[in-house]
Amino acid sequence: MQLHCTRPGCSRPVNPHPNLKDSIRTVSQLFCTNCGMPLMLRGRYLPQRLLGQGGFGSAFYACDRDTPALRPCVVKLFQPSAQLNQQQLQIAQQLFAREAEVLERLGNQHPQIPDLFAYFPIVVKSPSSGKDEEYFYLVQEFIDGEDLEQILERRDTLPEGAVKAILVSILQVLEFVHSNGAIHRDIKPSNIMKTVDNQLYLLDFGAVKQVTGAAATQSTGIYTTGYAPPEQVTGGQVFPASDLYSLAVTCIVLLTGKETTELFDSYSNRWLWQNHVTLQDSHLATVLNKLLNASPQDRYSNAEDTLKALMVGPSTPNLSQPQQSSIPSPLPTAAPPPPIPVAPSTSAPIAAAPSPPMAKSSSPKPIATRQPKLGFLRPWMLGLVLLAAVLGGGSWLIKQEGLFGIGTPQLSGITPVSNFQDVEILPGQYRYGGSTTWAPIRGVIDPRLQQVIPGLELIYQAPTNQSAGSSAGIQMLLNGELDFAQTSRPLTSEEKRQAKQQGITLEEFPVAIEGVAIVTHPELSIANISQTELRNIYTGRIDNWQQVGGPDLPIVPISRNDIGGTVSFFSKTILNGEALASNVQRSVNTTEALRLTANTPGSIYFASAPEVVAQCTVKPISIDQQPPYQPPYIDLQNCPRQRNQPNLDGFASGDYPLTRKIYIVSNADAPIGRAYAQLILSEEGQSTLAAVGFARLR
Repeated sequence: MQLHCTRPGCSRPVNPHPNLKDSIRTVSQLFCTNCGMPLMLRGRYLPQRLLGQGGFGSAFYACDRDTPALRPCVVKLFQPSAQLNQQQLQIAQQLFAREAEVLERLGNQHPQIPDLFAYFPIVVKSPSSGKDEEYFYLVQEFIDGEDLEQILERRDTLPEGAVKAILVSILQVLEFVHSNGAIHRDIKPSNIMKTVDNQLYLLDFGAVKQVTGAAATQSTGIYTTGYAPPEQVTGGQVFPASDLYSLAVTCIVLLTGKETTELFDSYSNRWLWQNHVTLQDSHLATVLNKLLNASPQDRYSNAEDTLKALMVGPSTPNLSQPQQSSIPSPLPTAAPPPPIPVAPSTSAPIAAAPSPPMAKSSSPKPIATRQPKLGFLRPWMLGLVLLAAVLGGGSWLIKQEGLFGIGTPQLSGITPVSNFQDVEILPGQYRYGGSTTWAPIRGVIDPRLQQVIPGLELIYQAPTNQSAGSSAGIQMLLNGELDFAQTSRPLTSEEKRQAKQQGITLEEFPVAIEGVAIVTHPELSIANISQTELRNIYTGRIDNWQQVGGPDLPIVPISRNDIGGTVSFFSKTILNGEALASNVQRSVNTTEALRLTANTPGSIYFASAPEVVAQCTVKPISIDQQPPYQPPYIDLQNCPRQRNQPNLDGFASGDYPLTRKIYIVSNADAPIGRAYAQLILSEEGQSTLAAVGFARLR
């Protein structure tokens, strides 16, 4: 283990401590060998690597040694620029303290706001002058993800459906923030984090201003130019509608990929973003334009009114149906932000003087994974929490072909095409659902399809009385609730029998190949396991890692619940039909299971490779010497700067033993299922699937 000195300007901040994990709970303190700075902050928090630096401070990835599993966290150091004058320094200190206050008050109540763990000062001697120096620290939840600015840098633009989903999701957060008497005042792409399990978080609450009731407040002059509304730029009163203006600017930047200076015409004092992009949803454009009005009185007054306005659009169904959504948002038609491999964020917020819109800027972001908080459940939030579970889950099956390869799929006469536009598909509204393994695919493919195919509307339908999964999707298809199902396994004989009894002819189309990865606690010194050892672990015959060449440490096997096809097929293929042992801990979804694996020494878990291989908090291991990641292995110390990626070549060739196909299942009388499969099997579809971790069938 290595610890990172947090003293500003330390010339050799990295301090290796290879044996620290053996004494981490008993050692009283450690000091930087270069400058003498205490490395164990408050004797509890151990910074391990630098995540980012900016004008107001630095952010470090750390662990909390006072928690049983050394909980990951982010330590923020207040480190103002030397160029600040005394008044600016005082404001900066107030903002840092304000962020801690807001996180303490709001974070534990809302699933899309990070939690605060601690806020404290440390007084140390200067190594040069010997005088006392005071440093302020904030410790908060570690969010594993990538901000929207970073995503935009790689993708140039985001699809219309994804931007609408982002708008809805952040409006819901702002409705909560505003109803609790606060205004964020710094909404921008770099302050919205998207996690690897497709959830959105609103960050950087340092600029938040408290208000009383509906009263507005004077601006402090701390904002990001280009995103701040006129009333904030001029130092006037700010309102909840001020945040809505900034959110609308964020949306048009995501839609166009342009800097704010390219979108705003200072001569006419108007936003000309529609010169760069034409939306299919004209009502969305109308809502954005209203939010972009220069006068706050001409905008929607609050987030709730904006959400209601979005509801009356032609493509937005009722908010009372949270199950019909494919993203962490209860709006059914909103497509999820594209799941893209994440990377660390780096720069800091801008404290700018009033000026015309200028380039984007970001601040150090906490990067981590957490279970959504269930304490805050308004009716419109229920869909958000349920969808987080759906999207975090990982139902899969294990390929029976093993080392003999996947084989050539029978594609039932589906004609190969190059692009989505080449597929003949009737416009209309189509409902689909099924395996949570498809969540990353839905997030990328569906917004694109709805963008390029006029009149096509895809609505994700979650089950109302059970967890999402292949079995649930097929049953909903048979019950007439879906137009097609997305599954991670072929149809069973019982499902075929049931369909025949109902007079239904089902078609199934394999569309891609997926690997199933085994992951462990990040510090477990095991790099490979055999299928036999895996079977003996999950049937209870092996219960200590020492039995397979590892440390003397109890094994904690983790599995999802039995509701999906994952566990039953795992039992059939790996366990030879045996049941899981009684000591196997169950989780409702992959988000929860990954959290448990990351926080439990000796733990092991199996899940969809695209969902877990790139995670920073768990370690993927090889099966029979075949890795689920693309060699060479990237040590987690380098994450999130570098991440492991799924071994697509191994999945496609069958060299990696735990692979399987994923399917589209539909009623033969409904052409949408075959058409959707043709879309996925197109060259554009197969390339897109490969980009999110699924091996091509074509």
